[in-house]
Amino acid sequence: MVAAILVASCSSDDDPVIPKLSITAEVAEISETATSALIVKVNADAPTEVAYSVGVKLTGSAVEGVNFQEIARTVTIGANKTSANIFVTPINVTAIEANKNLIIELQPGTAYDLDTPSDVNITIVDNANPPSDAPEVSFSTSNIITNPYMEEVKTITVGLSKTFATDLVIPLTIDGDLVEDTDFEIAGLINNEITIPAGTYGADFTVTMKYTGNVGMDKTATFGFAIPSVTDYAVKATENSVSLNAVDPQVDFSAWFNTTNKYNYYFAGGSANPDPRNSNIEGYRVRSYYFNTTDNDYASMSSSNYFAKNENDENQWKEVINTYKKEIGYSRVNIAEQERYEIQNGGDLFALRKFFPRLAKYGQQLITTEKGWVRFVTVDADATQGTAIIPEQTITLYNLQDGLEMTSWTESIEKDVEGVTEKYSFWYEDSRNTQGDLSQSAYVTPAEVQIHKSVGTYNLTTGEVFVDLKFTCTDPSFTKDDTNEKYILKQEGDTYTIQLRFNYYKEHTN
Repeated sequence: MVAAILVASCSSDDDPVIPKLSITAEVAEISETATSALIVKVNADAPTEVAYSVGVKLTGSAVEGVNFQEIARTVTIGANKTSANIFVTPINVTAIEANKNLIIELQPGTAYDLDTPSDVNITIVDNANPPSDAPEVSFSTSNIITNPYMEEVKTITVGLSKTFATDLVIPLTIDGDLVEDTDFEIAGLINNEITIPAGTYGADFTVTMKYTGNVGMDKTATFGFAIPSVTDYAVKATENSVSLNAVDPQVDFSAWFNTTNKYNYYFAGGSANPDPRNSNIEGYRVRSYYFNTTDNDYASMSSSNYFAKNENDENQWKEVINTYKKEIGYSRVNIAEQERYEIQNGGDLFALRKFFPRLAKYGQQLITTEKGWVRFVTVDADATQGTAIIPEQTITLYNLQDGLEMTSWTESIEKDVEGVTEKYSFWYEDSRNTQGDLSQSAYVTPAEVQIHKSVGTYNLTTGEVFVDLKFTCTDPSFTKDDTNEKYILKQEGDTYTIQLRFNYYKEHTN
C-alpha cells in the first residue's frame, strides 16, 4: 500500500504546470494627449519553465493606427515569469470627437487557462482643448452697417494670429433676422465653413446685399465661430463675431414735398366748364438746374417737374403723370374733332427733351421711368445729409416718325360749323385712338436713353440734391447743338455726363 502511494506521488511531480491568466490595467482611461503609454498587465498565477505566447483580441470604437498605436496580437510571458506588459499608446487626433474605447481580450490557448478578468476596457479620452501655442482665429473686420438699396459687396476677413502648416477649415455660425439668399448672398464659404490656406494669415468671404424694397428695414446678420471641430486652433476671446446691420430709414421729404410746393392744378377731364380739377392726385414741384459749362454756373432747366413718393418705394421720387380726356362741353371743345386726351407730365427731371427736338406730344411729352428718378439713401434716420442715387435703367422717349413734320402734328386744322370756324390739330384724333397712351401711337418712333447708375448727395437742410448724371444714347435723333452742348460736362463717344442740381420749388402762383 505504501509503495503505491509513492508511485502516484512521483507521477504528479512530472505533470506540466498550467497557469491561469488574467488581465488588468493600471488605470481605466488615458487622455489622447498623454505622453506615456498606459500599461496593461497579463498576469499568470504561476511561472512556467518555458516561455509561452498568449493571443489577444482588440475590439471597441477606437481605431488602431488612428486612436492608438499598433498593438501586437500576441504577448509572451517569459520562462519563470508571471506577467507581461501590453502598452497602449494613444494618438492625439486633432478632430474633436467622442471618447473612444479599446477592449483587450485574452484568447484561449493550450499552455494556459483563462481566469477572470480575461478582458479590460480602456477609455481613450478625447481632447477638446487646443495646445497653448495653437493659432487664434478672429474676425479682422469691424461691424458693418449698410443700406440694402446700395447692394454693396462687403468683405469679411477671418484672420489667424500665426500661420499653420496645413489648411485650416473654420466652421462659422450665421444668426439674425436677415435671410440668406433673400436679403444677401455669400461667396467664399462652403457649408458655412471658410478655409485658411496653409502658411497664410487669413481668408476672406463676401456678403452681397440684395434690395427687397423694404423701406424702414432694420435687420441684422451676425457671423461667429462655431464650436471648433479640431484642436488645431483656438477662438480668440475677443473679436469673435461680426454683425452686419441692414437699414433703410425713411427719408424726410418735407423739404420738397410740403404744402408750399404742392401742385394743385391737375385737370380732371370730362365735359364740364370751367375746366374741372382732379384733387385726388398728389404731386409736388421740384426745380431743376443744369451746370452750364460756358458760364461756370447752374442754369435753370425746368420748374415744371411734378413728383411724389413712389408707392413701391417711399424713399424714391417718382414722376406724376396725369392723362385726361377733354370732351365736348370742356373749355374750347365744341365739336367731336376737338375731343382729345392730354398729358400733364411732371417727369423728365433730367430735361432729356432738350436733346430731342422732335418729341411727339399730347399737350406734353410722355417721359416716365421704370425705376424712379432719384432714390435717397442713408443709414442714419436722423442724418440731414445722405446719398442720392439715380438708378440704372432705360428711359424711352417718343419722336415723331421721319417724314412727319412737327408743324403737321401741331398746326391748326379749320372746320366751318354753322358759320363758326373751329380749329383742331392732327394729334387730337391720334390721342383718341390711343386713349392718351402716346407710346401706342402709330406716328411715333421710340428712342432709348441708357441711364447709368449715378451717385450724388442730398441735403435736407438746404433742400438740394447734386448728382452727375451719366447716360448713353446711340439713337440718331439725339441732338447736340449750340443750345444744349454747354450742359454736357463730359463726353466719351455716345456716353455723356451732365451735372444736375435739384431743389425745392418754393412758393409759386399759377
